[in-house]
Amino acid sequence: MNKYAVINLKTDPELKKAVTKVAEKLGVSVSSVLNNELRRFAVEQRVIFDLPEVPNEQTSALMKKSRAEIENNDYHKFETNEESAAFLKNLLK
Repeated sequence: MNKYAVINLKTDPELKKAVTKVAEKLGVSVSSVLNNELRRFAVEQRVIFDLPEVPNEQTSALMKKSRAEIENNDYHKFETNEESAAFLKNLLK
């Protein structure tokens, strides 16, 4: 008897390319990734169909700026909630 069972999976070619690239970067096979997810599914008996949110260009730029300010200890400090709200309001103009 064969030690392994074969599962044929149809997927988007671009998704396969992206998954293969990440798997190679991590030093694992796509088969290992899929087997891991199948094991998780069997144990947890659930599947989650969501993707992490990816910030848009404006938000990414603000996050990068904020990280730089924190690293340089050059960020705004507020005494009250009103001060912070006013700062954010002006920031989004």
